[in-house]
Amino acid sequence: MGQVGILLPTAAPDAQPDTAITFGERADAGAVHSLWTIDRLVFGNQEPLLALAVLAGRTRRVLLGTSVLLATLRPPALLAKQVATLDALSGGRVVLGVGVGSRPDDFAAAEVPYEHRGSRAGELMQVLRLAWSGAPLRHEGRYYHLDVGPVGPRPAQPGGPPIWVGGSAEAALRRAGRLADGYIGTSSGGPEGARAAFEQVRRAAEAAGRDPGALTLGCLVWASVDDDRERAHERASAYMRNYYPPNRAQVSPWILVQEKAQKTIAQFSLRLRLSPQGRAPTVPSRPQRALSVYEHMNLEGSDDGATRSSGTGERN
Repeated sequence: MGQVGILLPTAAPDAQPDTAITFGERADAGAVHSLWTIDRLVFGNQEPLLALAVLAGRTRRVLLGTSVLLATLRPPALLAKQVATLDALSGGRVVLGVGVGSRPDDFAAAEVPYEHRGSRAGELMQVLRLAWSGAPLRHEGRYYHLDVGPVGPRPAQPGGPPIWVGGSAEAALRRAGRLADGYIGTSSGGPEGARAAFEQVRRAAEAAGRDPGALTLGCLVWASVDDDRERAHERASAYMRNYYPPNRAQVSPWILVQEKAQKTIAQFSLRLRLSPQGRAPTVPSRPQRALSVYEHMNLEGSDDGATRSSGTGERN
């Protein structure tokens, strides 16, 4: 079975300034495999890389990831430096999940064109890897033009953190197969939908001359865990209404009573027959309720906090 991570509730309506720290410390002391952040600009969430930087100093074991970072809102050289610094501070525990975004106001606030954001993200990924190699940053592309010396520091992971691409559009699946180390899918189509999307990613990798077996599959599993089903549904609905626009706020998460959560998430993992990363929006004022579910799943993290699961498709 794959590993299970948890989303830091930095976008939850009742999140407090120290909520992410509380969640992170409890997760690191338990059996959670990884911690993830979302990214918005025109929203009340904490900045994801800064939040993870704080947790790099407050945790020792869990992986630290973005799911997903709107990478093109940031200048590529600066982003390369920020992520490399985070990887060095955490001892090589970073996974950089990248997405293109779907809200024009985020791009307007950053003064970055909304159009062609997908192809821009693909080029940015290439710039990041060049910067992390330690070579002079010389790149002449469609969107980025750089001719400077090396941009340090060097990441703790050779070649830099793994880059995973999120998204469900055909272009995103092709981009993941062509350029990424992994793919972040959604659970909205169930295990079969996630598996079908990942097969498209694998075919794109093979067409690009890459080894599809080297790719990692991550999967977003939105769940609301509570002893009371109606209360779980209301909390999940409040989260969705707060974060998503109306046309997406109706996405139904799993509603799980606590004693059934272990079996349900385990079944999703096994049916994928790959290695999903789960995440769950939960109630930040009561982190012990959500985290206890994961602690009881006996999902042990690695001793050094940097080794991935050895399941099919995992990057080791």
